Order: sequence, then structure tokens, then C-alpha cells
Amino acid sequence: MLIGVDFGGTQVKAGIVESGDVVRSTSTPTRGGSGAAEVLDTIASTVLALSSKPDAVGVAIPGEVNAEGRCWRLPNVPGFEGVHIGEELAKRLHCPIAVENDATTAALGERLYGHGREHPSFLMLTLGTGVGGGLVLGHQLYPGATGFAGEVGHMKVDTSADAPLCACGQRGCVETFAGTRALLREFARHGGQATEVLPIAVSARRGEAAGLRTFEMMGSALGRLLANVQNLLDLNAIVFSGGISASFDLFEPYVRDALRAHAFAPPLSDVPLLVSELGERAGVIGAAHLTQL
Repeated sequence: MLIGVDFGGTQVKAGIVESGDVVRSTSTPTRGGSGAAEVLDTIASTVLALSSKPDAVGVAIPGEVNAEGRCWRLPNVPGFEGVHIGEELAKRLHCPIAVENDATTAALGERLYGHGREHPSFLMLTLGTGVGGGLVLGHQLYPGATGFAGEVGHMKVDTSADAPLCACGQRGCVETFAGTRALLREFARHGGQATEVLPIAVSARRGEAAGLRTFEMMGSALGRLLANVQNLLDLNAIVFSGGISASFDLFEPYVRDALRAHAFAPPLSDVPLLVSELGERAGVIGAAHLTQL
């Protein structure tokens, strides 16, 4: 039995995966301000709701871990610096645990059961509270030498002194233009009011300036980022996932325009821009297969 866990900033999702399908799933909200121990208890209880004696569990987290499962930090979930997530969950679940960055894990799921079947090299770009990235090169998942490969959300697209401050502590990261908080900030700057992304998308689909300008800001920043990625890697595809990817049609034209303006050569800017075939299931499906790597 393959069990995958996708731990995000607001909830823990877990599922039993068979042949690329989530055949049974459950989720548990995480309380704001919860400490690491409480979150780990929540992850364990969510898994145990699926199986009282799991054989092995793969866990996707919104940050970086080393090969042994020790977390570096979670920029949007405080309190996890240096926490040995793999070891702590093994104590609670009494089975082998594999832990990986959530975007890298989603890329694994996409490689196995999504666009990766046709595109041997791609970047999985996850758009939500933060912006993450997972790399597949030549059909192989590439976490990097120390587990930090694909951290495109913290590549700079604005080097000015007054660039927006990112949760990572730096200024001008692409996350400050394409994450949820960035969209809400930009929407408000143009007179809109929202506490989540959906009203911004509704505004844009109505042709209202506030919504359209928000997605223009986002798409232009992503396009500048992806031009640099393409100049370096010349990938077969860019795959978008995460909740904000539901508004792909609203920001894709601006991504393409910026790609064409900044990529070194036209073929680089013509890279296919795709939405994940697995959608919200990518993290759980990828996580379930971490224990088989």
C-alpha cells in the first residue's frame, strides 16, 4: 500500500495511491500558530485515519529537507528549522518515512502519470501561498546535490532597494509577485478587495482593470523568471500546478509575452506552457512514490 502526504500551510492531505490514482483520501486542517510537534501529530493522525499500520509513508513539505529527512526551514510555516521530520514521523507511525520538497514531489507525480510521459525535461511550477519549483531532467527527478534544486520562487525578478519583502527574508523574489499575498496586495493597490484569489479571477474575467492588472503583474514576473530558466536549461515544457493555476488562462498571455521579450532565442520562448494533468493530486501521488526511489 502506497500512502502519500501533502503537507501545506493550511491543511494536511493524505491518500492511498494505486496505479497513479488516489483511491482513498482524507485531509485535516492545520491551526494557525501550531508548533512543529503539533503539526507532526496532525500529519500522523491523518495517515492513521487511512491505515492503522502503514507500511511506508512519503511526505511532501513546503520547504527543503536533506536526504535523511531533516528540514532546513519552511518559509511559510515557522518553527521547523532543523526539525528531523522523517525521524519524528517514524516515531509516531512506526514505519519508514521519505520526505521531500512539495514541488519536487509534485514533479515526481507529473513525471510518472502526467505530462512527464511526453516531455522528458520540465519544470513543475507550483503557484499558491508560495511559489515552488521541481525539476525533471531526462525523465529523472533532480532534487540537486543538497536538495535545493528548483527553488525558483526565490529567484529575484526585482533588484531595486524597495522591492517587495519575501517571507524568506530577501527582496524581489518572484514569490512576491506571483504568490497569493502578492496578488491580494496588487489587487488592493488597484482598488479591489479580496481575501483569496478567486474574486481576483472573477474581476479579471469581467474585464475589470484591477483583476486584469493583477494577473498582468504576475504573468510578467513569471515570464521574466522562466526566460532565465529557459536560457539555462532549454526545457521541453513548463508545467503549472497549485491553486492559482486554475487561473492559467488569465496570466498565460503575459507569461508568453515576457518570455519572448527576455529569452535568448525564439525557440526558448516557444516552450509549451501546460497545466498539470494531475492537478491537486500531484503532491499526494508523487509523495506516495517517494518511498520507491
